[in-house]
Amino acid sequence: MSRPVNRQSDEAGGKNCAGASKGLVIKGGRVITPHEERFTNLWLENGRIIGLADKLVQLLPDRDEADFEIYNAAGQYVTPGLIDLQMNGGPSCDLWADPTVSELDSLRLELASKGVTSFLPTLITDDLVHLRKNIDFLTAQGADRKPVDDLPAGSAMARMLGLHLEGPCLSPERPGVHPRKHIQPFTVDVLKQIITPAASLITAACEGDIDGKAIGYLKKSGVTVSLGHSNATYEEANQAFDRGATLMTHTFNALPPLHHRTPGAVGAALLRDSIVCCLIADGLHLSEPACAIILKMKGCKKAVLVTDRAKIGTSKGGLVGSSISLDEAVQNICRWGLASFAESVAMASANAAAAIGLSESIGSLKEGLPADIAFFDEHNLEVTGAIVGGHWVKKDGKVLPSLALAQSDARH
Repeated sequence: MSRPVNRQSDEAGGKNCAGASKGLVIKGGRVITPHEERFTNLWLENGRIIGLADKLVQLLPDRDEADFEIYNAAGQYVTPGLIDLQMNGGPSCDLWADPTVSELDSLRLELASKGVTSFLPTLITDDLVHLRKNIDFLTAQGADRKPVDDLPAGSAMARMLGLHLEGPCLSPERPGVHPRKHIQPFTVDVLKQIITPAASLITAACEGDIDGKAIGYLKKSGVTVSLGHSNATYEEANQAFDRGATLMTHTFNALPPLHHRTPGAVGAALLRDSIVCCLIADGLHLSEPACAIILKMKGCKKAVLVTDRAKIGTSKGGLVGSSISLDEAVQNICRWGLASFAESVAMASANAAAAIGLSESIGSLKEGLPADIAFFDEHNLEVTGAIVGGHWVKKDGKVLPSLALAQSDARH
């Protein structure tokens, strides 16, 4: 049974952020915007970011700092909340089946506890009737292309920034776990049955779009197109990029291998400066050297960390979704020495937002954006807590009811 979305006011978000009607100032942490790293204060009110400044007078000359509660973030990185563009579920929720409201809420709360403040619920190839049923269910629970203030009052659940439709227009030659019997041709007629205003991203085998009309339809509908589960040649991939595909889904996985005589879709994506490559940095879907190749070729600005996590996970070593969380992907990239912490955070936040056209709405710590924040221990890079739209979350998933509790528990 669906629960109607409760679109709360900004005022309600602010009250939950600081306990009572006060704003919140985060002091003492190493702030990563993620475009720069600064030792300064981060000011929040009404569930949104006022700005970064040592003194409030630099931002709001007429306001008194006594109106703001203080959170001491010493010993922590303060970063944008992470954004996962490919999330199929987890131990408590299977988005491929028939998730309930409580299962979905449990997943959203768990993600928030890991610093993932936004994600794209990802639906794989399925019978079109069942696929549309789950699209409608997730839409009713608040999946939306923009980070609207639609969180139920008092909650700290990860936002759903629309949907990622990973299929059904895939190559039968590269289905991965997707059931071949439900794979559909990449045509406008099929797309009209599944594309709704909640669709943000679609993975498709773009070589099936013979005349370019399918990609054209998706672009007009505001849907980002990602090449994936594809058997495209180098030439076919470049044609898809020319037509408007801008991403590659889980680079190297469910794609033709990179070969010295047939570089294929992966070779095309790595060489095309404009294309963003998504990667699963779990050491199983991609080895450390494979991640290094992607980052060496694309640079950190054209790479996005994703998890492709699913309830089934990487059971028995099989690549059926992953078992990694996005904060762990950030940690892996850092521990493998492939990027700095700030660059790794950017690949899991600002880059993800930009990839689906939301760079001006979410993914950075700047004035006016939602107060979606992750806190990491500066020594072991583990998530210590998070804020979603002004609502506190704790690492174990428990919503912190007051700022005082957040302050006392943050370093324990």
